[in-house]
Amino acid sequence: MSYTYNGTEIRVEQPIRSISVNKSKVIFADGTGRKITQFANVGEARQFLSWLTSAH
Repeated sequence: MSYTYNGTEIRVEQPIRSISVNKSKVIFADGTGRKITQFANVGEARQFLSWLTSAH
């Protein structure tokens, strides 16, 4: 599955093993390894987290 942010695709492979958040930076570990994503503001990071935690 993928999430598009500012024209960039963020690929996420199941299973999601861990999620860490620091203000507008989201770090998560999925089936392919650890990924770091930086968002412009906290609201955009929260939108991504909502999508990430509800994705099947």
